[in-house]
Amino acid sequence: MNMGNAGPGAGIGCGGLLAVFGLILVSPVGEWLIKSIGWLLIVMGVLIAVGGVYYWMKRPRRDDYL
Repeated sequence: MNMGNAGPGAGIGCGGLLAVFGLILVSPVGEWLIKSIGWLLIVMGVLIAVGGVYYWMKRPRRDDYL
């Protein structure tokens, strides 16, 4: 595998980082982390949708447009 000028340390570091992330995700902390990120994304999506509806309703009206 060619990593450019980074050398073999890049593969070792990247693999180690992925292994640590994997250990975190299979632990109870990982379950909590994934659920909290999911709920955060749901809340952000709802807020963005509500903001979009608000600005859509607030826009200036034109008679020839919806």
